[in-house]
Amino acid sequence: MRALAKRCIMKKNLEKIFASCSIVVAVILIMVLVVAAFGGIEPDEFNSKLVRGLIITLAILYIVLAIVSLVLIFVNSDVVKEITLRQEKGGSVRVSSQVVSKFVKQTCKQIEGVKCQKVALVTDEYGVRLKLNVKVVDKDVVEAETYLRTLLEDVFLGEFGFKFSSIEIKVMALTPKYKADAADIQSKVEAKLAQMKAEETREEVAAETEETAEETQVVEDAENATETTVEEPVQENVEESVEEVADGEVEVADEAEEVAESEEQAEQTVEEEK
Repeated sequence: MRALAKRCIMKKNLEKIFASCSIVVAVILIMVLVVAAFGGIEPDEFNSKLVRGLIITLAILYIVLAIVSLVLIFVNSDVVKEITLRQEKGGSVRVSSQVVSKFVKQTCKQIEGVKCQKVALVTDEYGVRLKLNVKVVDKDVVEAETYLRTLLEDVFLGEFGFKFSSIEIKVMALTPKYKADAADIQSKVEAKLAQMKAEETREEVAAETEETAEETQVVEDAENATETTVEEPVQENVEESVEEVADGEVEVADEAEEVAESEEQAEQTVEEEK
């Protein structure tokens, strides 16, 4: 298991190394092309055999690195053809993937309603993973998956003394067992719809309240402005009326004095004639 983990880690390290090298070579080629495009390198200089040789070498190196990187990425080298049960100085005990696949399928037959379709062994940094595709018929998926996982862990530990780092179960076909209650679903739908309508009504009421408050505020502001503009002219008119009355009284007093003086002059004239 340690050897498999080391091989997986080495593969990932190689992927990183080749990908990094290909990126560096690509950057160098791009820089050369950019410099040549902006006139940093004269076209005549590419006629030199040394320059041509360097560019061709970089191009071939980039192609090789890119191909190796793609192979490391897409080739499924993580698939294990055999697993090592025990390894000592004197020798080792290994089990092929065919034996493991047959053993897993026989174990699945013990579970009613579960049929194993495909088995694969994959390595990662934690060890060996067991991946299997199953078909579930008239059985709860979670219950069947839990039972099958526990059963496989027990039989492999008891038969081979081996434990997988993880067991991944993929359901490829399923015959539904659960049946929904139509009346219960309908009641839940009606409750959700009523809740949605209540929320919409609350939002509409809140919006109408805000609009009413804004309109009331606008009316109050308009009334206050009207009262202010009306009070000022009224006060000015009253002051003007008071001033006019006072002027009238002064004029009446002056006329009275003139009448009195006229009477006195008439009396003096009558006395003189006598």
